[in-house]
Amino acid sequence: MKILMGTKNPGKIEGARQAFATYFHEIEIEGIEVDSEVGGQPFNEEILEGATNRIKNLKKIAKEKGVKVDYYIASEAGITDLFGEWIDINMAVIEDEQGKQSIGTSQGFPIPKKYREEIKESELRKGNG
Repeated sequence: MKILMGTKNPGKIEGARQAFATYFHEIEIEGIEVDSEVGGQPFNEEILEGATNRIKNLKKIAKEKGVKVDYYIASEAGITDLFGEWIDINMAVIEDEQGKQSIGTSQGFPIPKKYREEIKESELRKGNG
């Protein structure tokens, strides 16, 4: 089974390998650094947008290289206030070769008020996104 993952992070790749090994044998995971096309500190909907953009970019690379891929995996970390409090979360997207997607989130942890504006302002100054 061939899996492309939108990261070069060895810990994330190993985590995906362990998860897939629960259900599949002979897993090959290749980590590729791909652009999320969102800012360095995604907010709210940009978190999912970043992960799905990574999937899109992985698929583009696979097509250009003529590589058959069974699953694509991408994740994006960001902050959200969609639940009334600012929290840091990670969203993961897994897409199979037919285009079926599964989306999940990590547990979140609250961001103290004293850091919220600093985080937002630091990303706005960078001009990312």
